[in-house]
Amino acid sequence: MDWIEELIESWTREEPTVNFASVPAMIRLARLGTLFEIFQNDVLEPFELTPGDYAVLAVLATHHRSGQPGALNPSLLHGRLRRSSGGMTKIMKRLESAELIDRSRDPEDGRGMLVTLTARGLALHDRVFRAFGAASSRLLAPLSGPDQLELNQALKRTLDALDAFEASGSQ
Repeated sequence: MDWIEELIESWTREEPTVNFASVPAMIRLARLGTLFEIFQNDVLEPFELTPGDYAVLAVLATHHRSGQPGALNPSLLHGRLRRSSGGMTKIMKRLESAELIDRSRDPEDGRGMLVTLTARGLALHDRVFRAFGAASSRLLAPLSGPDQLELNQALKRTLDALDAFEASGSQ
């Protein structure tokens, strides 16, 4: 029995009418979030990127590689990445200063901006993506192929549930 199971067992004794069955998974997700943040920072540090920086580069690279022409507006990035507009502005300025993205006026909306990935930004994204792939393979190496597939499917279902919960406004 690990500490999470011990915690739930003690709470169940304390509050026998409350169903704590979902709590261990939520605690484990929180712990995974903390550990993944450390993992992500370790992978990104040599590239002098933050997780927010890389998230923007990844969205722009995906857009670029999918063959979709043109640039993205910051509102789309903000919505996709769940960052505050102020936080997105800070990230954009940093990435633009590093010549990883270009920001230009939106010709269809004089007040709006468009964001594109520079060749330098795409090349950096590709190096970071390879580093993440290698580090992820080392991290999950103790799990068999079927276990990794099962983990991926369980995480997908969990993310779908969390997205649906958020979309429903149920807090």
